[in-house]
Amino acid sequence: MKLLKIFLACFVLSISLIGIYSRMFAQDKKISKKNVPQAVLNSFHKTYPKAVIKGMSTETEKGKTYFEIESVDGNVNRDLLYTATGKVAEIEETIPSSELPKMSMKLIEKKFPSAKIEKAERNISGSKVTYELAITAKNGKFVVVLNKEGKLIKSQKASAEESDGD
Repeated sequence: MKLLKIFLACFVLSISLIGIYSRMFAQDKKISKKNVPQAVLNSFHKTYPKAVIKGMSTETEKGKTYFEIESVDGNVNRDLLYTATGKVAEIEETIPSSELPKMSMKLIEKKFPSAKIEKAERNISGSKVTYELAITAKNGKFVVVLNKEGKLIKSQKASAEESDGD
């Protein structure tokens, strides 16, 4: 039960972090369903038929416009970036910590003894897969990014915004 509470807290923190980072590094504009290309909607509904759309926006990165769909599919929160033709450019989805690479758990235990994973997220961009974790350790809250082999890419203390779950 305690592990479930920890996971849920991590999950909430990760979703908050996704929102913060997407606002910091991209230009987002909320849009309605009528402004989303049919190819994007078709691709989304075909791949995730049971998912519920929570929000839609356009996002401009490096001069290219993408269509973002924020969704919930059971216990999974998922943000997807699509090109106008319906091709998936990026997937960010929450996962249970049991789906993290085995080596990542050993690394977290070693680097952050007694840490609790508050949220785990898998990010897929093309063939690149990373995992972003929000953890609470004795010495504070941290954001940790791992590669698909579970090796540390980045570790930093969470900012006040990230810690508050904004």
